[in-house]
Amino acid sequence: MSAKVLVIGLDAAEATLLEKWAASGELPAFARLTEQGAVGRLGNSLETLPGAIWPELTTGVSAGRTAQYYHPRQLRSGETALRKIEPEEAAVFPHYWAYVSDAGLRVAVVDQPQTVIHPGLNGAMMTEWGLHDRNFGTASDPPELLEEILARWGEHPVAQCDSHGYKQEGFAELLGGLVIGAKRKAELLVDLFNREEWDLFVGGFGETHCVGHQFWHFFDPDQPGYDPAAPGELQEAVKTVYLEVGKGIEILLDGAGPDTTVLVVASHGMGTAVGGYQLLPEFLVRIGFGSGSGTTAQVRSRTPTRVKGIVRALTPGPVRRRVQARAGSLPLPLESTDTKAIAVPNNRVGGIRFNLKGREPYGGVEPDDVDALVEELRRELHALEDPETGKPIVERVVTAQDAFGPGHHPDVPDVMVVFRTDLGQINAAQSARAGVLRLHQYGPNTPRSGDHTVESRLWAMGPGIARGARLEGGNVLDIAPTVLALLGVPEPEGLDGKALAGVVAA
Repeated sequence: MSAKVLVIGLDAAEATLLEKWAASGELPAFARLTEQGAVGRLGNSLETLPGAIWPELTTGVSAGRTAQYYHPRQLRSGETALRKIEPEEAAVFPHYWAYVSDAGLRVAVVDQPQTVIHPGLNGAMMTEWGLHDRNFGTASDPPELLEEILARWGEHPVAQCDSHGYKQEGFAELLGGLVIGAKRKAELLVDLFNREEWDLFVGGFGETHCVGHQFWHFFDPDQPGYDPAAPGELQEAVKTVYLEVGKGIEILLDGAGPDTTVLVVASHGMGTAVGGYQLLPEFLVRIGFGSGSGTTAQVRSRTPTRVKGIVRALTPGPVRRRVQARAGSLPLPLESTDTKAIAVPNNRVGGIRFNLKGREPYGGVEPDDVDALVEELRRELHALEDPETGKPIVERVVTAQDAFGPGHHPDVPDVMVVFRTDLGQINAAQSARAGVLRLHQYGPNTPRSGDHTVESRLWAMGPGIARGARLEGGNVLDIAPTVLALLGVPEPEGLDGKALAGVVAA
């Protein structure tokens, strides 16, 4: 059995490594894709809204319009607390396979990140069995598909990538789980692929994401935590998992018929975790953008964490809240009209949101004052320097207006901060106004030595695709309209991508 279009997604697999190991003969599947098909680098959202990469890839709609960019903890306009995106919110913008299904074509979809089940899909779908990001729960349509998979392959052996405990035995156990998980995922995909002649088959591997975050300090000699004396299996962990995933892709390529168009997409890449964004909450307090200001905020920001904990335990709630408001350390700072701006989670790019009057429940910032505040932020951010070298740590400050235009969704951050990647890890900064800021980006809540790079890649092979060609000017937003065009499904209005020339016949 086969499919008219086969799409394989690799979550956060570093494309430059795939290319390196393909050239050395260690990844024959990618060597084959390169020699017999076309390859292209894809533009992406990694320097605005990094967490939007998969929604953009699967919907063809810009995150500037969907505002789906940090699924576990995101702020919605009119609310003061971060919360996860709900399934019904994620389903507002259909994924490309929904259009294929609605056109009456047969579809199978397995483990595409940040997606939810499309009800009544003409085929089969399973979500979050073996993914790094699990926000909505493992599910399938029809429901008995998941029951069958669990009976045959069980749960994925890695339930939580961050739970290795910083110990070598924990890392070794995690590596073993990722290898077994990649093998089972390949078996699962091949089994489902061979069940019928699909019009569209979509599969994904999440193990590449997890191994990059957790094992980069074993792999990269330039990573600050690199230990040349670490066990060889841990130093080779990234390669081991990539090669195991490659074996599964090779089997799927062998099973694809001569009339199958194959698209293999590396969503985004992986490299040393740089950080910088973790300094923003303290930075905003120091420069007076928090609910407190002046001396009170400066003292609070310099108070040791242990002392803060003792004060919280001994101070009554109402009194503590008043003190926190004055010190700029409210648990929900948007509940104070004195707060000018807060830092919001946005993965590798810093995110800042103004407490805007008319948009936030306790908004204290007048819309007419935003431009001046942006310029003040821009000036102060660019003044931040590495304490040891004196080099500026911020590469670029981008507003939502700059990135997405006047019609952008109100939930996206108002300001996005891109930190330099050529300085190594950024764990401290200083400026005349903010003083010295110190917070290590590698900690109990983020035990990740690897973080994402801007490398997105597409390998395309099949009828009408020139051998050895380069695909130019593509974007992850183009994947959805490209798949629709390959299957002859009319493109719906409102997509921001376009069918890729060189993959789809003109």
